[in-house]
Order: sequence, then C-alpha cells, then structure tokens
Amino acid sequence: MKQAYLITAYKDYESLKELAELFTRKGLCLIHVDTKSKTITDENIAQLNEMPGCRAVREYDIKWGGFAHVRAILKLLCMALEDQEVSYLHLLTGEDYPLVSPDRLDELFLGERRDAVYMDYMCPGELPETVTKRFRYYNFFQDRNVKNKLLWLIQDFTVKLQKLIGIDRKGIGAFDASRIYKGLVYISLPREAAGYVVSYVSSHRDFWDDLKKCQVPEEFFFQTILMNNEKWRGHVVKQELRYMDWSKGDGASPCYLDMEDYDKIMEARDRGCLFARKFHPQTSLSLRKRIFENW
Repeated sequence: MKQAYLITAYKDYESLKELAELFTRKGLCLIHVDTKSKTITDENIAQLNEMPGCRAVREYDIKWGGFAHVRAILKLLCMALEDQEVSYLHLLTGEDYPLVSPDRLDELFLGERRDAVYMDYMCPGELPETVTKRFRYYNFFQDRNVKNKLLWLIQDFTVKLQKLIGIDRKGIGAFDASRIYKGLVYISLPREAAGYVVSYVSSHRDFWDDLKKCQVPEEFFFQTILMNNEKWRGHVVKQELRYMDWSKGDGASPCYLDMEDYDKIMEARDRGCLFARKFHPQTSLSLRKRIFENW
C-alpha cells in the first residue's frame, strides 16, 4: 500500500520538482499544471513524467474561485484511483511543504489513521449569507478571476438582480441549504472515501451541474458529499492538517511564510499539522531547508 499526493500547481517548477522527489520516495505524486502557467513548461512536465512514481498533466485553465479547479481535482482523484496500491490521498498545492518526513506520513496514514478523513468544515447553520449566496444565486463567471475588483462588483450586482426577481436556487443537487457544508478543498482521505466522491459525481449529474453555477464551488465539494453520507460522516476528523497564516493575506489566500514563522509552524506541527502553505521560491527557501533538517 502507498499514498498519493495530489498537487495542483501554477508556478515555481523547482519547488514543485522538489515536492515530487520527496513524495515519490515512498508514494505516488500526481500533478495538474495550470494551462496558463508560463514558468512550468511542457518540457518541465515531461521531466516530471520521467520521474518514477510521478505523473503530471496540463488540462485546465484555473482561475481563483472557478469550476476548473474542481475539474482538475476530480481528474487527479481518478488518476490516483487507477493505481490499486494507493490507499490514502492528500490534496496539496505546489506551494505546500511537508512538516514531517514521507516515512512518518506513511506510519500515520498507512497505519492508525488509514480510515480517517481529515477535513475542516462549517455546518449549514453556521454559514453566513455571504457564503449561502454563493450557491443560492447563479454565478455567471464560472471560470473568470473574480478577485478582479470590477468583476466582483458585477457579480454582486447580478446577485442583487436575482434577489429582486425572486431567483433562489435553494441548494446544490439533492442537497438543500440545510445539508450544504463548506470548507477548504485541501483535505486528506482514504481511497474508499475518494472513490465514493468520484462515484457520487458520476451518478448525480444534478449535483455536478449545480456546483458549476456556484461561486467558489470547490469549498462545497468534498464537505457536502462526505458529510451527507452516514458512513463517511462518521470517519471525518474535523482537523486541518495544513498550517496556514491568513492574518497577513488578502482575505482570499494565506500569506507566504518565512523564517519568522518557523516557531509558529513547529507549534502547529506539535498540534498535529503535517503540511504548511504557502512557500515562496525565494523568501521561503531558508524556512523550507530548516523544516527539512528538523523532520
């Protein structure tokens, strides 16, 4: 049995290659590279595919908050499930870094934690209106970068217009608002749970079609499917395994980490975090090296 590390990447080939080399020591590394990436070339992708245990593809143009990211993640899930030896999966970005060694990750997730889904989530009753409007009203900019201030204003205008004329989508597929959960898309889960997610999407096209029309759909994807399944709900551990610092970010993304963050990262590791995000190719280099030296 082995683990699969599923990575969506956009830039910084050298850091991505380093991750692939680390994860393929013991497991499988599957990578989706954004089609618009200019810093990760087709030649780089070919080099990754020459690495034993690594497969890299370039299929989707991913925008912040767009549905293409969900498509890329589903693609990676399917690729991982093709390998019958894969028993546990982690979703990461190309700007992540492990806080413990691949050997330690194997001890945990091929051992005592092999049946657990590590996934933070917000329950339906906790969702503010700023979140529920993402699925209650149609998103007309599915694969546009809504971080663009003008586009964000236009999207808000379309929501107000939909409210005015009485549009209310109620939910996503068979899940009404009382059954929709939200959380970060970067989770860790057993093979069987990943297989259930892929199977659910395949057999419930209404869910998939409604999800396309949501804003930031990735944040409803795993949480809503898994928390509404009696079996997998019982396996969910509400714990974020990835350390992130949102305090200095733009509100939509965590900030880059540097050596000043080392002590906080180690404290987070002591609390159970096993990965961290985000690492800059230059300013985070010393930090990444020090973490590696202290696995």
